[in-house]
Amino acid sequence: MMRRCLLILPMVPLSVGHVPAQTAVLYSGHDAYVQGAGEPAGTYRDIVRRGGRYLLRFQGAGAARTVACADIWGFTVNDVLFRVHPQEQVPVRLMAHGAVCYYENGFAHLRMQRTGSELEPAGPGHRSYIGRSLDGAIVPAVFTPGDDGPAARFRAAHPQLEVLFECIGGQDDLDNTRQCVVDFEALLEGDGHLRAVDMHRP
Repeated sequence: MMRRCLLILPMVPLSVGHVPAQTAVLYSGHDAYVQGAGEPAGTYRDIVRRGGRYLLRFQGAGAARTVACADIWGFTVNDVLFRVHPQEQVPVRLMAHGAVCYYENGFAHLRMQRTGSELEPAGPGHRSYIGRSLDGAIVPAVFTPGDDGPAARFRAAHPQLEVLFECIGGQDDLDNTRQCVVDFEALLEGDGHLRAVDMHRP
C-alpha cells in the first residue's frame, strides 16, 4: 500500500529584520492547484475586511491589486497553501495532509509569515479546522457532545475517524489538536485494520 504523506509545517524562526518576500499565487479551484495552473499575484501585503468581505492585498509590478477571498479557491504564499473556507470565506492554512487535512487560522499564519514572528493571535474564524480531502468540506476541529453543527455532521459522516474526534474533543486546544492529528496518522501507519480508513475516502 502506498504510504500516506503527512506534512506538519512549522513556522521557522527568522532573524530580526529578515522576512522573505511574500510571493503569492492564486488558484481558482482544486484542479488548478493540483495542476500547478495558478495565477501569480505578486507580493502578499495584507488582508482587510471591507463591506462584509475579506480582501487580500498584493503588490505586483508597479501596481497594487485587491482580490476577494470569496472569488478564489485558495492561494499560496511562499508555496504555503491557504484554502478559502467555502462558508466562512476566510483563509485557513494547510498544516497536515494525510488521512485527514488539518488547517489552522489563516489570519494568524499570514501575519507570522509577513512579520517573521513565531506566534500571533488567531483572527476571525476558528483556531483549527479539519477536512477529509483538499477539495472537500472544512469544519471546525471542535467536537462537542450534543452539538448539531457542521463538525457534528462531519463526525457522523466519518465514523472511521472517531478515534481522532474523541482525542480532539471540544476544548479548542490548539496544541492538543495538533498532537491528536500527528498521533492519529502514526496510529494508521501502525495498525493494519485502521489503514482501511485511507482507502475509503469519500
